[in-house]
Amino acid sequence: MPEELTAAVQRRVGRGEFSQYVTEAVARQLELDLLGELAALLDEEHGPVPERFLAEAGAAWPDVRQ
Repeated sequence: MPEELTAAVQRRVGRGEFSQYVTEAVARQLELDLLGELAALLDEEHGPVPERFLAEAGAAWPDVRQ
């Protein structure tokens, strides 16, 4: 890990919490990677989500970025 990134994490959480912070970040990234793989698989099997459904979801949850 780059030294400046390590230092930034240590300033944010302190030395004693560094390992936990990094572990949680890696776990979150793994979840996002797996969700991306699932989305690609579903898109491949069923095609893209119709635009009308995306518009409906956007109207229901306007604060969520796509």
